[in-house]
Amino acid sequence: MRRTLCDRCQDAPHELLVELCATAQDRNWSALRRHRHFARPGLARFAGDPDPRLRHAALDDPEAGPELPLRLADDPDVVGRAVRDPRLPAGELLRRLTLPDSAVAAAVNPALPQAVMHRLLDLAQGR
Repeated sequence: MRRTLCDRCQDAPHELLVELCATAQDRNWSALRRHRHFARPGLARFAGDPDPRLRHAALDDPEAGPELPLRLADDPDVVGRAVRDPRLPAGELLRRLTLPDSAVAAAVNPALPQAVMHRLLDLAQGR
């Protein structure tokens, strides 16, 4: 019943969405994050939560600064998403390009400097 409310009601309360995101047993739990009431200031408070879904949701906090993706970039449950976050500091993003576990995520980060993007494309084409 509560899941149906969240799926179909544009005004579903934020806290209910967060609770269901953390407790949903199906594969579509991440769809709750796309609800218009989900991304709210304050989600960064879940960055240290034991539940990996809530740590993942912490990255949806629109007011969090670069320290949030930097903190979560070493979390094995959210490393890919944290490294793809455009708030990740440039120096850390470039370092992540050299690490096997995070190079792909770093390469698709929209904050990657343009010169680095061109160099990666040249390397991929064998130039």
